[in-house]
Amino acid sequence: MQDAMEGLAANPSLPERLFEPLAEMGDADVRHILTLRDVLTELQARILLAYDDVDAYSLIARGKVPWAEVPRHDTSMLLAAAQAGIAPDTVVRELAVHHDPEVRGELASYVTGLPSDVLATLARDADPAVAAQAAETSELATDLSEELARHPHVVVRVSLAVNSRVPPAVLATLLADGGTPAPTRCAACHRRTEGCSNHMPGIRRIRMAAAANPAVPPVGLTDFLDAQEAQIPAEIAERTDLPATFHARLATHPTAFVRETLARNPSISEALILQLTEDPDPDVRLAVAMNTSVPLSYLTALAGRRRLPAEPLPRILTATEAELYELAASRVAQIRALAAVHPDLPQTLVDRLAVDPDIGVARKIAPSPKLTGHQLTDMADRHGPPVYGAIAQNPGCPAAVLRRMARDTGSARKALRAVAAHPASPPDVIETLLTNPDPRVIHAAAAHPALPVETMERLLAGLAAS
Repeated sequence: MQDAMEGLAANPSLPERLFEPLAEMGDADVRHILTLRDVLTELQARILLAYDDVDAYSLIARGKVPWAEVPRHDTSMLLAAAQAGIAPDTVVRELAVHHDPEVRGELASYVTGLPSDVLATLARDADPAVAAQAAETSELATDLSEELARHPHVVVRVSLAVNSRVPPAVLATLLADGGTPAPTRCAACHRRTEGCSNHMPGIRRIRMAAAANPAVPPVGLTDFLDAQEAQIPAEIAERTDLPATFHARLATHPTAFVRETLARNPSISEALILQLTEDPDPDVRLAVAMNTSVPLSYLTALAGRRRLPAEPLPRILTATEAELYELAASRVAQIRALAAVHPDLPQTLVDRLAVDPDIGVARKIAPSPKLTGHQLTDMADRHGPPVYGAIAQNPGCPAAVLRRMARDTGSARKALRAVAAHPASPPDVIETLLTNPDPRVIHAAAAHPALPVETMERLLAGLAAS
């Protein structure tokens, strides 16, 4: 029953007259789903706001409540109104000097488009936690960024260092030495009269944060390629603007995770790609398969001896037509399956792979919108339930095939969930799936926009009577 109510709450075709009864019968989870509906009238928002368990902040922040109805006595609601952009600037300025630093910090963290003077006020807040949150916003002016780079507190400079919208020149200063002058306060000493005698650990934190920022100029990153904190060189290894000398060093990093990240980088040379195909760690060798520049011969060799990632490989997405024909002609089923997931496969290959005897290939080609209803029907006849889930993902799946899959007792839950959510599923099929024992199938069926209104009414009546 709960799954049916949650599905109805998400159903875009739910009649307005059923909204209030559903909100009344449902629990907090059902009402939460109702708050997330794309179309929510002011009347419906008022209905939801009458319940104590409804997230009023979310409703206001998403602009579902007019400013006139926002409670003025509740600071969190005022913050939500600021987030929605409906609070007057006078209210926003009052929040920026609120006595509670958490309020000021939330204003800095969650509200975009703040007036420049408000952002400056928050950046200069006496509480370093508030200033740090302001330092992470994407709307800092250059002069304010430069000012924060000289902030006495480490935590503020760390927050600034991770902000990818900060000017590169400012990031370069933080990367070089943590910023000049050196910070004088940190989390360990900012509440004490005397400061720490040594802020070198804090300065390192600032530099490490800057090193991980993709906007920092590559010059100066050399000191971090061998960092013991593997996350930093891994972040660097993702960048596509590095000199080849950086790649060569990262390829020998002692942590496999760093080499694995580098292996996916499309900017590394073919020679380095080939080097990483011989890496002692199997995850690194597999990561090479995700590189857009990996030689096709390596992919086919790898596919012949181990399972590849389920998602389409970047190299396959850039394959030429000749390469696709070569893949589709392979005697190895997983290699043929590589070609089957290409989004713009030539029709002749679609037709060839549609009759492939291997179930794995059939699963890969089944979602292709280039398949006809006849081909999908034939595929369902040939392979049966093992391919139903993939066939049900095809936008052109005929209603007759969807009905057959819904009635087949051998259909897997995953297939039935896809049938229940398919736009072409007939109303009678959707109604049948409402009685399925799988909660996710019931949810998908109840959320289907083609579910008849009479069925929605019966469903609610039955839920009310139970």
